[in-house]
Amino acid sequence: MAKIVRDPLVADYVVERDVQTEADCAEVRRLYEEGYLVLLRGVKFDLDYPFLNSLDFDVEGPADIMQRVKKYGGHKILALSPKSTGPLDRFVFQTIFASDTGKLSYFQEQVRSGNAQSDALYVRLFPNYVSTRAMYTWRFTETMYEDLHWDVFGIEEPFHQVRIFTNLAASPRLWRISHRSDEFAESIYREAGLERFAGTKGDDLLRAMNRSVLHSKTPCMDRQPKHHLAFAQGDVWVCETRIVAHQIYHGERAFAAMYFSEAATMDRPELALEARLSRVHEKFADAAETRVPLEVSG
Repeated sequence: MAKIVRDPLVADYVVERDVQTEADCAEVRRLYEEGYLVLLRGVKFDLDYPFLNSLDFDVEGPADIMQRVKKYGGHKILALSPKSTGPLDRFVFQTIFASDTGKLSYFQEQVRSGNAQSDALYVRLFPNYVSTRAMYTWRFTETMYEDLHWDVFGIEEPFHQVRIFTNLAASPRLWRISHRSDEFAESIYREAGLERFAGTKGDDLLRAMNRSVLHSKTPCMDRQPKHHLAFAQGDVWVCETRIVAHQIYHGERAFAAMYFSEAATMDRPELALEARLSRVHEKFADAAETRVPLEVSG
């Protein structure tokens, strides 16, 4: 399991839990909705890890192509074939798979298997959730020194997000995580002028906090306290990345699934991101309304 160094200046919301019984799964679901990062004890996807680690996506190539290789997601991998004609597809097939149809086919088998195992885990942990769509990311390029951030997806309709992650690499995947978004927003609300986002979607507030507080010209210089996590190969964890501030400090190969779920089907819909941020706005609006004006003498 992961090695964890906990910072006392950040709320301790990293836990490990079993998922053997329905009661175990209900506990994971409760913690997830409350904004915890939950390591799933005893869970490991049945994949060919030596083969996956033999693939090298960190190859030399045109800058515009390499930037897109980083985001060459699961759906693109499954659609790739020797007959693909797009420049990016041709580059991936010829350079990364060495035009080896058998290697590509086996990788696609692994992707389908991982996606299916993640789907089964989602249903097991969140049996009453209604998912409207799913996205799968198989990231095989090295990631290092991300800025600390809350995820912003730019999607108009509100949704509850479930994210399932696993480290595929032989080396540890290093994460740092900091404050939860609603708690941090509350701590800087007045000084950051966050009241201007009342009535808007949560993305707007998260984007503003990312830009004004967390991001800097030099990566990792946000000056926020953080828990440090080193996920071993095969570790599986879940967390809502719009609630948990996170950064990948270093990682080589990982699989992540994202399930867009209807907030109304949560055990506690009031813990969805939009509801959390609405309560922050309401708290400060109520405080402003109850503030007694000073009497001016003279």
